Amino acid sequence: MHHGRLTVDLDALAENYRTFDRLASAGAGAVVKANAYGIGAAAVARRLAAEGCRRFFVATEREGIELRPALPDDGEVFVLSGEATAPGLIPVANQAAQLRAGPIAVHVDTGMQRLGFQPADVPAHLNPRLLLSHLACADTPEHPLNALQQQRFDAVKARFPNVPASLANSAGILNGVPGVGRPGIGLYGGNPWAERPNPMRCVATLEGQVLQVRNVRAGDPIGYGAAGSMPRDGILAVVGIGYADGLSRLLSGKGAAAFRGKRLPIVGRVSMDLTHVDATGVALGAGDWLEFFGPHISLDEVARQTQTIPYETLIRVGSRVERRYVERARGAAAPP
Repeated sequence: MHHGRLTVDLDALAENYRTFDRLASAGAGAVVKANAYGIGAAAVARRLAAEGCRRFFVATEREGIELRPALPDDGEVFVLSGEATAPGLIPVANQAAQLRAGPIAVHVDTGMQRLGFQPADVPAHLNPRLLLSHLACADTPEHPLNALQQQRFDAVKARFPNVPASLANSAGILNGVPGVGRPGIGLYGGNPWAERPNPMRCVATLEGQVLQVRNVRAGDPIGYGAAGSMPRDGILAVVGIGYADGLSRLLSGKGAAAFRGKRLPIVGRVSMDLTHVDATGVALGAGDWLEFFGPHISLDEVARQTQTIPYETLIRVGSRVERRYVERARGAAAPP
């Protein structure tokens, strides 16, 4: 039995994809590396393929091999590490040693100092399926490095006029960067921007199930280290989700859960398997489910509280948390 669940709204995912595909001047692919940021790559890819997506980006060959059966025959799987020899995968070459016969893409480093050819070192004889680079500061549209990277990429693109080119990540697409879009976090409902309102639909909801409800007195010690207590007599819900499931210990004593839209404070320390929530005045019982991020407590809020970013918050969700996929036509279903 699962006491934690991640419910994935595939209709919201599809709507986010359609937004990016409409705004990207050459259409959008989808970044599905790291198991689609913890969402579930196979389910995500199947729905996006049904929406017309045909370019998918993974980090490693193993991810590509696992994804390939979920895609139609004309779907392209690009392996960003550049290390891929399995059939049906397109390596994204980052250096001369990764160039080979057969379909490839080419990555150019335009200012991030990660993987990729230096602009002057891209061999002129290549005919890649895709030319790509990556923006370092797209989440801050006014940052001067964005314009510099665009200028450097345009200079390389001019040498390959008939090759599709991709520079824009989620924020880059929203900022109007031309070419093939490669949305990632925005697909999954995270805010692509650092300091602007989130325009994306909520896709993922993390919940924990109430295992027990307890009456506690003001001042009673709660949890490890006796770190928590209630300011008054009240009701405490013990929820079957903890840091083994991806609920950060940094939420201890300051985060919240939501029940039917009402926010309930986390009390004491988040432990490996359990979390205490102040449920005073709320009619809930064992078996009820509480939201820890989703439509009422945003992914971005939890990321800020835990001193990280939405990407990491999603990817932290543990393997023992059940993934459930919801579509209007099919209702709720277990993992495929």
